[in-house]
Amino acid sequence: MADFRTHLTGGAVIAAVAAFASYSEGLSDAVQTQALFVLGTAASLLPDIDADDSKPLRGVFDMAGLVAGFMAAFALAEHFAVLELVGIWAATWLFVSWPLRLAFARLTVHRGLWHTLLMALVLALAAAIVADLLLGLDATRAWLVAGFVLLGYVTHLVLDEVASVDLMGRRLKRSFGTALKPLSLRAWPGSLMLMGLAVVLAGLAPDPQPLLALLGRAGVQTGLLAAHWPRW
Repeated sequence: MADFRTHLTGGAVIAAVAAFASYSEGLSDAVQTQALFVLGTAASLLPDIDADDSKPLRGVFDMAGLVAGFMAAFALAEHFAVLELVGIWAATWLFVSWPLRLAFARLTVHRGLWHTLLMALVLALAAAIVADLLLGLDATRAWLVAGFVLLGYVTHLVLDEVASVDLMGRRLKRSFGTALKPLSLRAWPGSLMLMGLAVVLAGLAPDPQPLLALLGRAGVQTGLLAAHWPRW
């Protein structure tokens, strides 16, 4: 598999090219373009959070703990003093960063569900919903956010798959085929759950017309997708 530095550099390069393309097409302004670059780069590290004690795993749970701590503290702001709120924030952060992270590491297998295109799709759809409902972005920008999550995630999978080919020795390593796969057959119950979740999220996602229009401009036939897009 590719190392952390390779994933970070590769993800940043691909995200930068895509961000400049978005800016040149008028899809994002300067601030949004920079945010999309950061998002795409961060997404390129996500597949490795199923690796025990990896840098992406620690980083994701540390950040999630900080955000969850602030959300918990502000939700209880009317009932506690400032020092007590700081304690709530710290306790929430520590809980997410340590016991919750360790539990996640024990329940996941590296190059399992997280190393699939299906997981990339689910996270991209979730990102579109968050951008729409929580950030208040319009449908075009929400799908742009989803696109950068998907791009960064797939970049990681491709780099891992490329690293499994030994060009000098002209052979395939044992890891070949484990990084870039549609779904995980070994974890088929989880794959089935992800399929169902993808359908649900697609139905909750923003108006797909801007996405279909962008795909159409890229030469992708979208008639079948438009006809069967779920709406709840």
